[in-house]
Amino acid sequence: MKICFVIPTFNDEASLKKLIDNINKELISFTLNFIIVDDCSEDDYKTLPSVHKIELIKLKKNQGSQKAISIGLQHAKDKNLEFDYLIVMDSDGEDRPADLQLLISEARKKNDNYIIFASRKKRMEAFTFKFFYFFYKFAFKVLTGKKINFGNYSCIPKKFLNEIVNISFLKFHFPAAIIKSKLTYSDVPCDKGFRYAGYSKMSFRKLFVHGFKAFSIFLKEIVLRSLIFLSIGNIILLLFLQPDLLIKIDLMLLLFITSLVMYLYRLNK
Repeated sequence: MKICFVIPTFNDEASLKKLIDNINKELISFTLNFIIVDDCSEDDYKTLPSVHKIELIKLKKNQGSQKAISIGLQHAKDKNLEFDYLIVMDSDGEDRPADLQLLISEARKKNDNYIIFASRKKRMEAFTFKFFYFFYKFAFKVLTGKKINFGNYSCIPKKFLNEIVNISFLKFHFPAAIIKSKLTYSDVPCDKGFRYAGYSKMSFRKLFVHGFKAFSIFLKEIVLRSLIFLSIGNIILLLFLQPDLLIKIDLMLLLFITSLVMYLYRLNK
């Protein structure tokens, strides 16, 4: 079986080297091909193992992991690489190579008719992160009507690649773009692993923007659902509040919604 990997990386050579070593151990009987998208790192990645074919794409400007993933997927399509499944995963080790067999097995079980994501069964972060992540998933469900409980780690049957690279929002947020598309997907619970080396390059600000880019893909749905919720809320509150007070509340809510929509619109440009 032939497996192609698309792995974005940024200043993480030590982790990436260990990741590739561990992938080789997990999939020892598979034919592997790696597309490494270097998001303008200072590392030169000369220590990467040469057991399997590795293509290193070096970006001249830092564009973020999601754009790097879209570039890697487009590269796989343009080169017409031979593979049965394409794996998207991060380079730091938190996407565990031990779960690769599970993702591939799940895709095969579903006759390659679904993209399979690794949903997080157990997370290692601090309470603060877990709280905000829970709020993010809750807000996403309320505002878009869709569930998001996974990141980049995924197994893509080859037949989906052409459709995926044509998704217009792919470069903004890979998992949210798949959710927005009409492509079929599923998920399997997987524990989050520990980072192999160094520390995360994702600051709170970048994490905040990354989350809101997922919302920006569903801008029309958010506007529509917000207006519906506001209308229903008005009907209910009219039973308890004076009209003057309700108008003031509506104005504040509309100001908040307008600011949010304008911010999401800017993220899409």
